[in-house]
Amino acid sequence: MSHSLQSMWRVGLAGDEQKELLINSFTDRFKQCIEEKNYILIRFDIIQGLGKLYDEIGEEEIKQKASDLIATEEDGKYQKKYAAVWRNT
Repeated sequence: MSHSLQSMWRVGLAGDEQKELLINSFTDRFKQCIEEKNYILIRFDIIQGLGKLYDEIGEEEIKQKASDLIATEEDGKYQKKYAAVWRNT
């Protein structure tokens, strides 16, 4: 599963419709995976995927969505881990 999430961001490069679908899917997955085993890794892969998409197309909407998702993380340790992905962008 992790490898799929790590490469899925590329779908967002195909066009505006695909980008919106990807962002919405990532957002839903980020919110819904909380009950799963390894949800922290899933969330990290999603944030990282959004970061890679942002690096490629530079749209502020992507950065804002990632920031909003990071802000929903209740554990400060993991919130910092997710935010670290964006310090390099």
